[in-house]
Parts: sequence; C-alpha cells; structure tokens
Amino acid sequence: MYACPTCGAGLVFDPKTQNLLCLSCRNQYDPENIEKMRLDQAKEVEKELDSQKEYEAISYKCSHCGAELITTDETITTFCSFCRIGTMLDRKTIKKKKPDYIIPFKITKEECKKIYINKIKKSIFAPKNMIETQEVEKIRGIYMPYWVYSFEKHGNDISRGEKYSHRSGDYVYYDDYSLTTKVDANCSGITHDATSNFYDRLSESIAPYSVKEKKNFSPAYLSGYYADNEDVDDNTYMVENKEIASEHLSKILGKEKEYHKYKAKPHIDLSKSRAELALFPVYFLATANNRKNRISYAVINGQTGKIAADIPIDFKKFAIFSAILATLLFVLLNLFLTISMPMLIICSILFNIASLFILLKQNKKISVRENESDDKGVQFKNTKTNNENNIMK
Repeated sequence: MYACPTCGAGLVFDPKTQNLLCLSCRNQYDPENIEKMRLDQAKEVEKELDSQKEYEAISYKCSHCGAELITTDETITTFCSFCRIGTMLDRKTIKKKKPDYIIPFKITKEECKKIYINKIKKSIFAPKNMIETQEVEKIRGIYMPYWVYSFEKHGNDISRGEKYSHRSGDYVYYDDYSLTTKVDANCSGITHDATSNFYDRLSESIAPYSVKEKKNFSPAYLSGYYADNEDVDDNTYMVENKEIASEHLSKILGKEKEYHKYKAKPHIDLSKSRAELALFPVYFLATANNRKNRISYAVINGQTGKIAADIPIDFKKFAIFSAILATLLFVLLNLFLTISMPMLIICSILFNIASLFILLKQNKKISVRENESDDKGVQFKNTKTNNENNIMK
C-alpha cells in the first residue's frame, strides 16, 4: 500500500478526483507523482524509470477455481470474485510485467451499487438475495487485462475491377482493370480481454472503453483495487482482429469513386501488427445460488457505467406470478366468454406449461457457463494446460 507523505496512513485511488486519497488526513496526491516520489527515495529515478519493466505486487490464488487476483495493498482478500466458492489462499509477493497503460476507474463503488440495484429491480423474477446488502457489498473493483491491437499498411494495394465494354448478339463484354493504390493506413484500438476468467460475452457487452483517457501505468492506480492476471496470449485474437481492421479499411477505400466506376472491391492486406497490454476498470460481482451449482455474473464498465448481468430466475416468484396471471385469465374469460370450466382449466394448465418451458429454455440460454466452450480465452487456457500436462507425462 502507498503511504501518505503527510501522515503515513494508507492511500487509495479515488475515481471522482482521479487522485490518491489519504484515508486519514484526506489529502490528495497525483498517482504518477507519488510513484516518482517512491522512486526518488530509492535515489534511482532515471535508471528505474528507463529500465523497470516489472512492478512488485501481492498475489492471491483461489483454492477452488485457480483464479489469481493481484493487488499492491497489504490487505487480505477472503472470497473469490469469480467462483464465489473458493477462498483466496497462497498469498505471495510476485513481480509482474508492467502494462503499457491503464484506464483508471471513473465510476465510484457507491455509483456502481446504484447501477446494479436498478438493473436487478427491473428484473421482476430476479432472486431477492441479489440485492441484499451483504451481497451488494461484495462488488469488487478489478482492473481487467486487455490486449489492444494496432494494424498498419504502407505500400501499394492492387484490386481487380471491370467495366462494361460492348454488347454483341447474345454476349455482353467487359474490360478487366487492375487498380493500384498507394495506401498509408493505420487502424488501432481494437480490444480483447486477456484473461480466461472474464468471458468474451461479458467483456463485449460492456464495451467500448475510450483509450483517450489512458494513463501511463503506475502501481499507484491499483491502490484500493485488484487486478486480474493475464493468461491469454495476444495471438489468440490476432487473426480475427486483423480481419476486422482489414474489412474496416477496405470499406473506407471502397468508397473512392474509381472503385465504384470499375466495381472493384479492395481487400487491404495489413503488413504490420502490434498488441499492447492495458488494464481496464471493471466492477465485478459473482452470485451463487443456494445449491452452489450456478454462478451468475454482473459486470460494470468502471469508466462509463455500462452494465451487463446474467440474471437467474427465482422460480418461487415465477410460480406466484403465473398463479396470479392464471387467476386473472380465468376471471376475465369467464366474464366475457362462454367456456366450460374443464376447458378453462385445461387452457390455464397449458399456458403455464408453455410459460415454464420458455422460462427453462431462456434460463439455460443466458447462463455464462453454457457458452464456456465457445470462449476463446477458455479454449486457450485449456489447450495450454493440456499441453503442459502432456509434457509432464
């Protein structure tokens, strides 16, 4: 934990002021200045700033799912944010590779709680325990690692086109053309999470982040927060992101009048690619049901406040709602239509069976773990684990 230069108490990062706040004397300090002061005390400012590629942190590992959380604070984390079943053990001090940059939290935890509660309250079948105080308090600010991709093209792009020439009898003739264009293009800011703990479906749901607000990385920004460990290689998403960038730039080039004239469809082959490691702010909450066999996730973009939640169904609430609805249908139909009692009961039963079937289908569909096999980060981790196990054998 970073200590206050005035009173020596702990400092935490305050999203509102974007400064480090002293928990005791309430003084505020710029994170980068605090980091420079720390280096200055070691009397190696220039040398360390130029050569330091790592930073020191405290690592906690989950006893159940193996997830790893990293912090710079001398605190004890008791529960796993990802599985909610295991406890965070195996505390150790480690050296971590410094990310290229960081986007600090802008949304406070209190604001995050309100966003989450409003989201859950709109879901009438959500379990009551999801908005109980002790549950909401477990929302945790975690810096998630992301790969930020950039692609470039400098050189000629050759595309094939055609133009109507003439008609002769039943035949139509076209002339073929080759269009050569000098291209100097850059496409940057395509992001993908770099951890298998953060499912792609969730990370994509709270995108985008504005990299215009990025800061040079300093461990001071982690004060009061945690960071997830990157365990997904940048090559995992390189091919698909390169294709996204190529299609985007090709679409822009295709708007040029010469390409319309000759009906040419350019496809820019990007020659240079680069991936930077960054930390993005995410508020994370995992909620387990009473039987501990289903984990529901809620994530909030710590920069914009955008929320995505995997909300389960409270079957008791659903049963009460269905009973009330069936009763109302019974009364209304009995008042305005002449229907025999047995037929009305059969219709009500069929309605409830249909509703229950739709409910079960939807409940299965929204579960994150049902789509785990489609997650590229999970696939990469599983493949890596299998390869390591084979080598050990």
